[in-house]
Formats: sequence, C-alpha cells, structure tokens
Amino acid sequence: MSITGFNHPPRGVGIRDHQLILPSVVCSTHISRKIASEVGAITFAHQNGCGIIGQDVSGIDNFFVALANHPNVQSTLVVSLGCETTQGPELLPKINQKQSDLLVIQDSGGAGATFEKGAELARKLRSENPSNKAALDKLLVGLDIPNPIDTKHLIKALTDADFAVEVASDNSTTNLANLMRAKAHLIISFPDPNQPPTGLPLIPIINIASSSPLHTALINEFDLPSDYEINNLIELINQVANGQKTKSELSGIGEIIAPRLVRST
Repeated sequence: MSITGFNHPPRGVGIRDHQLILPSVVCSTHISRKIASEVGAITFAHQNGCGIIGQDVSGIDNFFVALANHPNVQSTLVVSLGCETTQGPELLPKINQKQSDLLVIQDSGGAGATFEKGAELARKLRSENPSNKAALDKLLVGLDIPNPIDTKHLIKALTDADFAVEVASDNSTTNLANLMRAKAHLIISFPDPNQPPTGLPLIPIINIASSSPLHTALINEFDLPSDYEINNLIELINQVANGQKTKSELSGIGEIIAPRLVRST
C-alpha cells in the first residue's frame, strides 16, 4: 500500500501534520498548553527548570531540537520564560527549519498578552507554511521493546513489507525518546505487562497487549491483542500511516519525557 504524507522540508515527509508549541522551561508549559488548545497544535508538560546542571543542559537542549526537527512536525513555536537555563533565543537557531518562531513571556506583557500573541504567531506560522501532500518513500517503524521478547519474526515481516525498522530495547521512556531522535514515523509498543498502554503526542503509537491481567482488563485501550496476526498488524500500520488515528491518539494519553541523568529541578 502506498503511503501519502506531508512534506516538511528540510525534515522530510511525515505522516502527521503537527504544529509544535515547545515550552523551553517548566514555567512556560501552562501558557504553551493554552496556546496549543486554542490553535489545535500539540504541546507537552515537563519538569525541566532553571536547576538543570551538568550533561543535562546540552541533553535537554538537544532533545528539544530533535522534537522540532521530527518529520511529523509542520512548524514550531518556542515559548520561553526568558531567564531559564535552556534559553529560547539559543534554542531557536538550532532548529533546522525556517518554520519556527520564538515567544518570550517576560517580553510579552504578562500571561494574557503572551497567550494572545502566541496564538497569533502560531496561526501565522501555520498559514505561511502550508503542508503539501507527498508520497513517503520508506516508512520508518520504531519498536518499543521494554521486555525480552523475540522480535526476529516481527522484524522480518516488517522489512518484507518494505518498512524500515528501528529497535529500542530499554525502558519505554528511554525507548520512545530514542525512537523520536531516530525520526521513527510511527511506533509499535509492547508495554510492560504491569503498565498501561502508552502514547506520544508527536508520533502515533500502536499498542499491542500482553496476556497479563492488567492488559486484559484494559484491552479496549490497546490497538491489538496479544494473539494478533501479523497481517492485521501490517494492515493497521498502513492505515495509521495514511491518517487513521491510533487508540492513544484518540484518547490523548501519553506525554513527552526528556531523559535526565542528574536529579535536579
């Protein structure tokens, strides 16, 4: 099945046309959420503040840049407080796209004025950078494997279906971050049997249940059961790649978590 996505140069063709409202610090997450809700964009809450130290300074910075440079992103509005460790004015030039802008709360006259200006800037970014439909040459499917399971058959089936495959086999938080950095268009997740299905606002996730009591109780929140047929998975991948929403997209579950090395604020 051919896949038609959205051309987001220079990031490539994505399967979603998301506008990202990117809070550069925890202090700007509330305003970012209000702006995103107003204009139909996506955003995320995080706990990264002025106490970031050591390797996390560059690590968080690079993580945010990777988010903005994902092929599923149409444009990015960075919302900065103005005094944080990860400075918005320093972050913006690292985003490899002209489809971006910066809003600094301390320069915008308070929360109300910041919200109004942010909504205006976001709408301007969206209207000035229309997304054209384009064929996707190769869909990159990420595999979130937090548990030791045999994936040889699955990987072979996916590659035989002409998908590229990227595997991450740490905990799901780290896996999702790494698959985002690898620019996976969509992710197949096999959540831990003691964990509910997951989601990621930027990337559609197909959650496959285990046979655990928890997953059995929540089976309606999973896209496929544990005894799924590989042909059904391939069909679902193509449908999601062509715009069908996953269960996590429909329910809005999930969050973006930047991995941290140092326990700080």
